[in-house]
Amino acid sequence: MTGTTAPVADWVTIPDLYRDPFPIYERLRAEGGVHWVPSVNRYLVTSYAAVHETELDQGVFSANEQGSLQIRAMGHSMLRRDDPEHYVERKAWQPALRPGAVKRVWTGKFRANAERYLAELIEKGPGADLVWDFAAPYAAENLRQIIGLENSTQEDLQRWSQTMIDATGNYADDPEVWRLGEQSYAEVDDALDDMLRWHATNPNDSLISQLLRIPDYEMPLERIRANLKMTIGGGLNEPRDALGVTAWALMQNPEQLAAVRSDPALWHTAFDESIRWIAPIGMYSRQTTRAVDLGGVRLPAGARLGICILSANRDETVWEHPDRFDLRREVKPHLAFGKGVHVCLGAWVARAEVADVGLPLLFERLRGLRVTGSQAAEVGGWVFRGMTKLPVTWDGLGEEAAPVAATAVSAAPAPRIAIVGSGPAGCFTAQAARRAFPSAPIDVFEDLPTPYGLLRSGVAGDHPGTKAVSRQFDRLFAQEGVAFRGNVSLGRDVTLPQLRARYDAVVLATGMHADARLDLPGSEYARGAGAVTRYLNRHPDEPPQTPLGEHVAVIGHGNVALDVARLLAQDSAGLAGSDIDDAVHHQLAGSVRVVHLIGRSMPSEAKCDPVMVRELAALPGVAHVVHGAGVLPADGRDARVDAVRELQAATSGRGDTEHVRVRIEWWFGARPHLIEQGDSGEYLMHLTHDDGAVRLSVADVITAIGFDANADSPVTPGAFPTGRIEAGLYVAGWLRKGPRGTIPDQRADARSLMQLLADDVRVGAIGTAASGLPALPHEIGFTGWNRIDFTERRDAAPDRTRLKLPTRGALLEAAADQSCDPVAAGASWAQPVPSVPVSIYFGTESGGAELVAEDLAHLLPDAEVFDLADVHPDRLRTDRLALLVCATYGDGEVPAAARPFYEALAAAGLRLDGLRYAVFGLGDRSYTRTYSRGSELIDEALAACGARRIGEYGRHDAAGPIDATEAAQEWVAGVLTEAAAELVHTPAQ
Repeated sequence: MTGTTAPVADWVTIPDLYRDPFPIYERLRAEGGVHWVPSVNRYLVTSYAAVHETELDQGVFSANEQGSLQIRAMGHSMLRRDDPEHYVERKAWQPALRPGAVKRVWTGKFRANAERYLAELIEKGPGADLVWDFAAPYAAENLRQIIGLENSTQEDLQRWSQTMIDATGNYADDPEVWRLGEQSYAEVDDALDDMLRWHATNPNDSLISQLLRIPDYEMPLERIRANLKMTIGGGLNEPRDALGVTAWALMQNPEQLAAVRSDPALWHTAFDESIRWIAPIGMYSRQTTRAVDLGGVRLPAGARLGICILSANRDETVWEHPDRFDLRREVKPHLAFGKGVHVCLGAWVARAEVADVGLPLLFERLRGLRVTGSQAAEVGGWVFRGMTKLPVTWDGLGEEAAPVAATAVSAAPAPRIAIVGSGPAGCFTAQAARRAFPSAPIDVFEDLPTPYGLLRSGVAGDHPGTKAVSRQFDRLFAQEGVAFRGNVSLGRDVTLPQLRARYDAVVLATGMHADARLDLPGSEYARGAGAVTRYLNRHPDEPPQTPLGEHVAVIGHGNVALDVARLLAQDSAGLAGSDIDDAVHHQLAGSVRVVHLIGRSMPSEAKCDPVMVRELAALPGVAHVVHGAGVLPADGRDARVDAVRELQAATSGRGDTEHVRVRIEWWFGARPHLIEQGDSGEYLMHLTHDDGAVRLSVADVITAIGFDANADSPVTPGAFPTGRIEAGLYVAGWLRKGPRGTIPDQRADARSLMQLLADDVRVGAIGTAASGLPALPHEIGFTGWNRIDFTERRDAAPDRTRLKLPTRGALLEAAADQSCDPVAAGASWAQPVPSVPVSIYFGTESGGAELVAEDLAHLLPDAEVFDLADVHPDRLRTDRLALLVCATYGDGEVPAAARPFYEALAAAGLRLDGLRYAVFGLGDRSYTRTYSRGSELIDEALAACGARRIGEYGRHDAAGPIDATEAAQEWVAGVLTEAAAELVHTPAQ
């Protein structure tokens, strides 16, 4: 134990916390974030990092606190239990609260209830209290119906909730608070007894009714009682307070309210920013199971903790100006719903009743809604915090709201948009622009005659699934109003001022292509990874590479470094299905026998995706030796560590057997400090390592340490991280945020960039009347690109997807070949997408994957939907494409309900050779680095059984700005386009 003794904050009082906890929390965070606070008889944990740490380890920071006020006030509910007991009860509670049930059953009831209580608010007239005359009865009636308390009223639920919540936060030990709480405790028990009998003969969608129909499990009555009281407490005050606080915040910020009203998709943004700004659940308890260091403070075993969400959500180290309500702040994961295994079960309900129904209805129907000038709004609380007084007035009544839906900004005037660069960032920006402004003319300019940037000439050629996203872009450019304009160079053929004069908005997405130089003596002897991958991908401007020798050093442990190592280690069979020319690959890498992968970081801090490590580990004929990784934990909390540990375990000696073609030596914690040329022409790599000084003799050195700006880059990369240089001029991709992020990250960035552009259109900062740039005589349009595409595919070698034309001249000649008619030849983009029979399988915990699966099923004709909990792998149909939508549970695990399916996959002897499948993994990157590991485990098991994955591997980060269903729809569009292309190009049997 290295931590210090906890500082004592004896100056903190409960009345001060109730009145305004934020100045207190600011001081506590500044003084370290973990303090002993005598007035509440526990340690208060106030920093984001420390709070987040407690969320992730229930083995050390237990929810099962001894002497818990919540247990006394409500009984021993699942909130005060750890797994496995917690999981069993949570699973029983889920069916009525899952997003599918919220969407199908409850949202309609929420609308009816909102109309009812809004009418009552209107009848009371200006001066009515928005919280107590609308939000509270609305939330209480919603909850009453969800639970199924047919013998109670919403007034009963309000009383029960408030008195039991007051008892849960009764740190002052007020006897009257306990008396009222105990009275409600008994009343809830009496009401439940009647309802258990009633629901036994009147089954419906309510929580009580669902509890009586759980297969193979009967929850003990005392646990039903405790969990029901917990639901009444949190299920009422959270949506009530979120609605009240969000409305208050928007009324104080009219410009942000105007933005939300013009783009209804922002209601959810407002909801999330509100519960970050003032979290309804302000503090909850945990208890340490052993002595532990937290935030640099030494805590004893049995320490009682107050986890202060109100404070963590305003940590200055995470958010800029955290005390402000700001819809435009960078999206970062707040903790208002918790994380990990105890993440809020009612989150889907709260979002629906507040962001989908309550808030939009209020502001649509009450024109000029605002706080009354004669009375002040009041907010209070620290264990729970919300509006205690919110008197409002309004100017008049609007028309009855249409059904609430997230309409895009398509009704806005349509600007003419130029995008410079047709790589993933440029094409995703064009997609986002098309959705935001369906009638906007969009021109995408590209220096090369061919589109798609890194997808064509940068991404590893043996990753056709990643490259398959380009099929989506083909269909984008086939649309009227979206033009590919290739062979047009910014600076040579058109200047930036000319583009700005001809277009309402210009987006620069030219990327960064120059390899970053290694800052050490001898770096001039190295070649860059970007140059190597461009050469292997036949980039027309990349000069020939000299052949590599037997021993190669690759400096870097990012995904590009692992791409290079894998490409060097692949044999011809491993390149099947790719677009890599065997002759070029053999010329460059045919002599390679040893690859040294050298990185400064330890496994947990390496910048590579763990899937990339596992892919390297699975290469046939390749042995691995790991240096400097040390003893790696086997707790499953870091997928990258797990992957490296598996490499360690698989290493036997140095792997020098007659079956090994290539050996990969992994060096962790190794710092190169000199490259010098030896007497025989070899290079000597000097490393500083835990084992001491190391000198490696290699034939070639490849650096994979990032990218720098090109000499002709139009702006300094990273100088405008928001994406806006000024109204009408924007940056996307690596020019916006620097050379980091995955291809799917560009999709998320494109959406946020279009929101900025839409804001500028709405306020009149940019026009909508530009004429556009006339066609240039030498430019290559989409038809020319498709002639190139057709020619390359036609001339492909066996087991290859294309034979790339190697020079600009050859590309231009193919583009001009009038005898080539890709449409007549059956180009996949020009054909109606064949109907692909689909089965959708979901693995879920809280219901997110189920909702995505159901939404996808509505889009796909004849789709079947199955819960992996109900499926055995031998029932997977090989005549249908399997779409796997899978969440991650706990510390990177397969969802508990899907574990029998996963275990059956892993059983010896199962073969699924005819099965084609695609994967969409859901998780929360802010919670754990293993956020997509659940889906990866099933993917690996399917592949081991002989199934074949097609298309892009979809990953959705729940902490990011894009809705899961929206991301899944874009993913499935690419997958189905890839599957359809296979059908088009597969000869009839």
